[in-house]
Amino acid sequence: MINLRKATHSDLKALHEVGCETYRQHFSMLWSPAAMQDFLDQDFSPSALSQSLELPTRHLWLLAAEGSGQVIGFAKVNWSTPAPLTGVVGAELQKIYLLKSASGRGYGRQLLQFIRDEATARGEHLLWLDVLKNNADAQRFYEAFGFQRIGEIPFNTDLAEIGMVVMGLELQQTIAC
Repeated sequence: MINLRKATHSDLKALHEVGCETYRQHFSMLWSPAAMQDFLDQDFSPSALSQSLELPTRHLWLLAAEGSGQVIGFAKVNWSTPAPLTGVVGAELQKIYLLKSASGRGYGRQLLQFIRDEATARGEHLLWLDVLKNNADAQRFYEAFGFQRIGEIPFNTDLAEIGMVVMGLELQQTIAC
C-alpha cells in the first residue's frame, strides 16, 4: 500500500527529483542526452512546477510515497481538457510515473484508482491519456483498468518518430438522491 497525497509548493524539490528520475529511468533511450535535459528543464524545473501548482483548479499533482515516507512516484492530471481526435472534454492523465524499483507492486493501479475517483468526484465524464505506441505493457495495463483505444497521434523526439496511442475511460457519475 502506498500513501497518496496532493502535492503543494512545499513538495517542489520532491516533484523535481522524482520527475527527473522516473522520466530518465523510463524514457532515456528516446532522447539524446542534451534533448533529454532540455525536456526535463522544461517540464520539471522548479519554476514550471511552481506555476502548475498555483492552478489547483486546472491541475492536480499527486505524490506517491511508501510507508517510510520515501517518494516513489507521482501523477499530474489536467482538468477539463479536450481529448485529441475527438475533442471530448475530460480529465487528462498527463503523467503517471513510478520509480522502476516500485514497479510491479500494484502501486500504479492504486494511483490510477485514486485519480479516477477524483475525476469522478469533480464531475468529469472522461479520463483520457496518451501512451507511447510502442509501450504495449502500459497499453495492456490501461486496458485492464477499462480504458479503450481512441486512436493515434504523432509524437517525435530528436532521435525517433514513435507516435502515441490515445486511450479513454468513460466515468460513471453517481446520482445523489
